[in-house]
Amino acid sequence: MKKYKFSRSSINNLSGIHPALIAIAFRALYLSPHDFGVISGLRTIDEQRKLLSEGKTTTLKSYHLRGLAIDFAVWVDGQITWELDYYRDVAESFKQAASEYGYKITWGGDWKTFVDGPHIQLEI
Repeated sequence: MKKYKFSRSSINNLSGIHPALIAIAFRALYLSPHDFGVISGLRTIDEQRKLLSEGKTTTLKSYHLRGLAIDFAVWVDGQITWELDYYRDVAESFKQAASEYGYKITWGGDWKTFVDGPHIQLEI
């Protein structure tokens, strides 16, 4: 099994994130069949408003505002892919990691409206 490592950018994007979600992300990277990086973590309300105006989110009550959510991007052959099947695979790794640590997460790809494949949030 190939082992992956977070880049400096991913580690920086984990700044301000709940420690349990950080641990889950590192464990998920170890378990994942695909390499991925953290592309978004803690957000300000101004950042959230901008994403809402761009149609990239549907709420101003995001878990990102409290450090309880991250967005990730999957790397395939050296490039980011947005194909949902890859995100489903990685999300399974997140779910397994969360279960191992005794936490519950929600994957945005499981949502019925506004499917958000790159989104993981910690339910506490």
